[in-house]
Amino acid sequence: MSTEKAQTKILGFPVWMIAVMAVVFMVLGYTDKMITNMVGALGFALVVGSCLGFIGNHIPVWKDWLGGGMLFTSLAAGAFNTFHLLGENTVAALNTFNGGTGFLNLYILVLITGSVLSIDRKMLIKSFAGYIPTILGGIVVSFLFCGLFGVIFRIGFWQSIMDFAMPIMGGGNGAGITPMSKMYAAALGLEGDAATQAASAWWAKCFAVTSIGNLGAVIAAAALNRFGDKKPEWNGHGQLMKVEGNATAGEDLSTLKLTAGDYATGLALGLFCFQVATFYGKNISFINRAGLGFSIHEFAFMVILVAILNISGIIPAQIRAGAGAIQRFFVQYMSFPLMITVGIGASLTDYLAAFSNFGNLICMIATVIGAMVGTFFVGKLFHFYPIESMITAGLCMANGGGSGDVQVLGACNRMDMMSYAQISSRIGGAIMLVIASVLFGAFV
Repeated sequence: MSTEKAQTKILGFPVWMIAVMAVVFMVLGYTDKMITNMVGALGFALVVGSCLGFIGNHIPVWKDWLGGGMLFTSLAAGAFNTFHLLGENTVAALNTFNGGTGFLNLYILVLITGSVLSIDRKMLIKSFAGYIPTILGGIVVSFLFCGLFGVIFRIGFWQSIMDFAMPIMGGGNGAGITPMSKMYAAALGLEGDAATQAASAWWAKCFAVTSIGNLGAVIAAAALNRFGDKKPEWNGHGQLMKVEGNATAGEDLSTLKLTAGDYATGLALGLFCFQVATFYGKNISFINRAGLGFSIHEFAFMVILVAILNISGIIPAQIRAGAGAIQRFFVQYMSFPLMITVGIGASLTDYLAAFSNFGNLICMIATVIGAMVGTFFVGKLFHFYPIESMITAGLCMANGGGSGDVQVLGACNRMDMMSYAQISSRIGGAIMLVIASVLFGAFV
């Protein structure tokens, strides 16, 4: 046992060495002496995040049922913020690195590129064809479950849906409850400062709701992962669609010998595709320029672009393998650092506030469960593995958007499914905005 502990390493470092590094970073962060650009933020996130992730992955029960190191790291970062364990400049640097600097975008685009290019072309077409109906099934049942419990707790059927189900299923903050709040103010017929105040009040109430929904989705994903081990016929181990006969899930790229240059090629392709998708979304897309009250996120366009490249067959196998390799690197070494930058913007008080009302809490839980139930039944119609369809089409609709996708997939060890998760958060989120505009117009 002592030999095993002596051989344990984190990021290749002996435990004692990286522990010392983490303590130094925490002291510098607490005293606000940390470098406040990308260098300091990445260093802090990489060292401290990897240590926290290691701890979370070794806590009994927690590691199997409650999200392991991913959720533990995110909540620990939230505690740093809530209890002021880091200086203001340090927190700002970590937030900026995740948002303005684009660390979250980089992580997601790498995972999209690698995961989509690793799927067999025929399998890709079949799975995407049934995915949107599966998402819609999750939305319908989540609304139904939430509304029924809303009636039981005397909140009201449609009121509970607008207060809980829509924010949770809406795709997070930026693409979800923020535009919804503007729709809410418009439905009230308000303008100017009055509209702004009404939108802000609705947003503040729903932000805590989405936080609890995201937490519930992460915990549910970890539980589904564990449950899948006991129901192997439900478990695709990261593969959405069941393979018939002797077919394989895709071309075997593992036999190719890769160099450092192949990693760079895969990264460059992902960066290029994200740039093209962003340009298209902002300057060309008819949907985004039609003034419909909602828009499609650039990640959704990127999934479509990379899928087209895969289906066309123009990407050489060596490049596809390089994209998969850089994806695996990010999943293995960048996931815990990302959770630091994601969690640092949260406050644990938001979770506590949402737990204060039992009826509200039950409606939120019912929404998450409904998303799983709906995608379970509809996904089976398209020969999807139940575990994978519930996680991607269900829980990735009920989480907090892009960062929530990372937390959910990380909790169930299915980062390879980021492309499906992004369809849920982005295209599914856009569908939710259309639904929100209709419901607000009818019931507000």
